[in-house]
Parts: sequence; C-alpha cells; structure tokens
Amino acid sequence: STQSTGDGLCYVTGKKAMLLRAYDKIHKASKTFTFFTRREWTWTDDNCNMLMSKMSDVDKRLYNFNVSDIVWEEYYPNYFRGTKRYILKEDMSPAKLEEARATQARFQRIWYVTVSVVTALIGRFLYLKSPVCRNLWFKMLATIMQLLRQIRLTIVS
Repeated sequence: STQSTGDGLCYVTGKKAMLLRAYDKIHKASKTFTFFTRREWTWTDDNCNMLMSKMSDVDKRLYNFNVSDIVWEEYYPNYFRGTKRYILKEDMSPAKLEEARATQARFQRIWYVTVSVVTALIGRFLYLKSPVCRNLWFKMLATIMQLLRQIRLTIVS
C-alpha cells in the first residue's frame, strides 16, 4: 500500500524503488537474527576466568580476551559496519557511504522542518487561546530570531 505507492511514485519519476529495497533488507535482517532474538540465553564467564588465571603474563598480553579491556566506543561502530557488510551484504564502498550520509542528512533536515512546522502550528493554536502563551510565543520567536542573526554573523565572518 504505502510501500507500493512510494515505489510507484519513484517509478513514475524515473528513480529507483527505495521502499521495496529497504523492506527486503529489513526482512533479511529479521530472518537472520530471529534465531538469536527468539531464545533465552544464559552466559557465564567461568571458563574464561579459569583460563585467564592459568595463563602466563606473556600469554595474557598475546591472547588478550579480557572484556574490560574492550574500548566499546570503537567496538560498536566496527561491529555495525561488519554486520552491514558481511551479514546484510551491503555495499560499503566510500561512494555508497557518502550517498547514505547525504540521504541521512536529507531525512534529518526533513525531520527538523516537520518538527518546526508542528511546533509552529501548536504555538499558533496556543497563541490564539491564551495571553500567557501569546507572550511566551513572542519571546520564543524573538530568541529564535536572535539565534538566526548570530548564526548568520558567524557564517558571514
């Protein structure tokens, strides 16, 4: 319905069908992870601790598997890149990554505009209903205008 309508519009305008591809990726990822997400798992580190206690200092440095040494800020981005590349078989070339970043930035701008319009409509409704809200509305607009002037001065300078 929405998927076919969106892809139909893409077809009419001569663009690639995006929703069907996105749905296929989501469906593939869902099927891949179903085994892991539908079961309950219990993990213990008893064997790791036992092995670590029997290792020499040289072996501990060479075969470091101590979870507390993992830098999670580096681990997760690599984990997600690897999942996209090797499990979901996505193209991770620099051109595709740049295209994805541009698409993400476009969607983010659309989100900001949508939130701004909804906020303005709600503000306008409240403006009509209450003198207190009317005063807040004018103060908020004045603050926004001041921020925009500062941004403009920063860009021009």
